[in-house]
Amino acid sequence: MTAILLAAGVGKRLHGRSGGRPKCLIEVGGKTLLCRLLDALAAAGVSDVAVVVGFGAEAVRDALDPPPPGLRIGVVANPRYREGAILSLWAARAALTGPVLVMDADVLCAPTLMLLVEGGRVRNVVRGGAPGYELSGESVGFLKLSGEAARLLADLLERRLAAGDTDIEHEEVYPELLALVEVGYERIDGLPWTEIDFPEDVTHAEREILPRLGE
Repeated sequence: MTAILLAAGVGKRLHGRSGGRPKCLIEVGGKTLLCRLLDALAAAGVSDVAVVVGFGAEAVRDALDPPPPGLRIGVVANPRYREGAILSLWAARAALTGPVLVMDADVLCAPTLMLLVEGGRVRNVVRGGAPGYELSGESVGFLKLSGEAARLLADLLERRLAAGDTDIEHEEVYPELLALVEVGYERIDGLPWTEIDFPEDVTHAEREILPRLGE
């Protein structure tokens, strides 16, 4: 299993808190968000990680040297990071040849997205939800795929980019994938997590989430 960490975004809304550094390098409880994700991946037995960088690339590269024990880290550059996040995932397409875990690298746990479920499988991932589904819930921003599904995602990304869709989020390609591949979900009711998108989210993470994580 290879993990793709998408860490190329600008994160303008957090520049006051981050000092203009990439959002994934914000410290929560004395550890950067990036470090926390890498530690979690190592603990889960993942050994290969592709980190996609863009804004503040050198700062992220410096934070990865030396890499955490047990992890082989490759850094992939997305020079067009000011466009849609689809380009960041496409930059890591070399990892979309086998089992893969696609993750945002700039969060304590999750961005706010809605999983829309019908017949026991995820059918859509959109912001704000939509009517007509049996179950909706927030996504933790992690997508785990088999090798076959990862290769299919690479094909779908290529088609959208060939059509000129360079300003969209990578999640906007997922409905096409979900129509072809069965993707399930894990409920996280009651588990501590928070979106990190605004300065107040960092405060919430430090005051409310870390104590629930035993820190």
